[in-house]
Amino acid sequence: MLLEQAFDFNPIHHVLAYKKVANKVKPIATTMLAHAQIIRHFPEDPLLSLPSLSPQPPEFQPSTRLTKECMQDLKIFENKFLWLEECKLAAQVLSNNEFALAWDETEKGCFRDDYFPPVIIPTIEHTPWTHRQPPIPP
Repeated sequence: MLLEQAFDFNPIHHVLAYKKVANKVKPIATTMLAHAQIIRHFPEDPLLSLPSLSPQPPEFQPSTRLTKECMQDLKIFENKFLWLEECKLAAQVLSNNEFALAWDETEKGCFRDDYFPPVIIPTIEHTPWTHRQPPIPP
């Protein structure tokens, strides 16, 4: 058997799942509803609010969200591809935008509603299928 030659296949321990064509999930072609479309708005130019960068970036200074441990996890200064000045510049960019970074669930946020409204996922009414519980051996 070809399967046994290509893989470590033991018919006693392995069962290949097979889905009948009748059980195949069939997507329904439809149009996106007007109220569910994602529309991007730009109330202001986001590039105008970016802080300026220094031609000679300063040494990294840990802050409230971007700590020394976080920078060590990012391994920017351990990178052998970038020059030291480029590493300092990357650290400055991260420090300027430190509130865009989330290191745990309590720090995560969301997009502003004036740029991206909440996403609506439309669904189609249907009768859900039920999966029969396999028999439990005695």
